[in-house]
Amino acid sequence: MSEHPEQSEHPAAPSSHLPAVPPVVDREAFQQALDAQVVKEKEHTRAGDRLAAARRRLPMVEVEDYEFNGPDGPVRLSELFGEHDLLMAQHFMFGPEWETGCPSCTWATDVLPAHMDRLDEASISFAMISQAPVEKLQAYRAERGWDHLWVSSGDTTFHTDWGWTLTDPEGYIGPVPGYSYYLRRDGKVYLTYSTGARGVEPILGLVNMQDRTVYGRQQDWEDSPEGWPQHPTYG
Repeated sequence: MSEHPEQSEHPAAPSSHLPAVPPVVDREAFQQALDAQVVKEKEHTRAGDRLAAARRRLPMVEVEDYEFNGPDGPVRLSELFGEHDLLMAQHFMFGPEWETGCPSCTWATDVLPAHMDRLDEASISFAMISQAPVEKLQAYRAERGWDHLWVSSGDTTFHTDWGWTLTDPEGYIGPVPGYSYYLRRDGKVYLTYSTGARGVEPILGLVNMQDRTVYGRQQDWEDSPEGWPQHPTYG
């Protein structure tokens, strides 16, 4: 995934030493600084609420009911919903010729909630879609200890139709990561939202936890004070 440096979901490497620390102040000065930060963060939260409201007002587009290859045979996109009418799909980078999955996508899957069945309580189904043959997907799934439904789109045009594989001869050629959100209504499937690049970060709870530590993600694209530990995002 080094072709897409704008993404930042790669885990931060542990630091062997901490060469710099914030200035030490008294309790009153710390509280004043924290209170000022909270004001900014509340506005960020309200901005997020406005974005979510706009997202709920997006139109939707019908999607072909592609027939994927699943662990138990052919499975259509509409069948990935199971008993629900909402589907969240992870576009996991695993090209047809690859022998292993993308390291960053692997990390993103590793940090999904431990109890994904909680999505059932919200009437949302979850599935992963990649181009690699289903046999490779199942082997990698077993190796990682995941129990998510993972299907192969390799025999369809799904990835190129919807921009999850790029074919620009003058640029990057291959799969890209992201998430799509679908609604099933009257037997038809509709795309209501999709996101890639850093748009996936709200799903990756660990990066939000890292962002609230003093050293952040420790990646070299971050705006951090001089002396803060940092490393290449895709080192």
